[in-house]
Amino acid sequence: MFEVMEKDGFTIIRIVKKGVNSLDINNIDTLKEKLDEIISSGKTKVLVDFSNITYVDSSGLGGLMDAMKKLKEKGGELGILSISKDVLEVFAATKVAQFFKFYKSI
Repeated sequence: MFEVMEKDGFTIIRIVKKGVNSLDINNIDTLKEKLDEIISSGKTKVLVDFSNITYVDSSGLGGLMDAMKKLKEKGGELGILSISKDVLEVFAATKVAQFFKFYKSI
């Protein structure tokens, strides 16, 4: 379901399962497990690639916030890569955009 790669000091995780274009209650637990695995391995600079994501709900945002808090405790950061304007508006409307760094590309 996920592709994980290393580039320029970042660990990048992307949802690649065909037909999955949302980050919501149906798949956030799987992403949280993968993020926990990455964080436990000692990685501190993590990007979640949103290039395939067209929808995010409150559980998706909550899961990202949890991972971000864990990374901050270790002196790290969680960034969002290649987010669409529509999904970015959800981050902004819910006031969580201020907690993340956004990258157009790596």
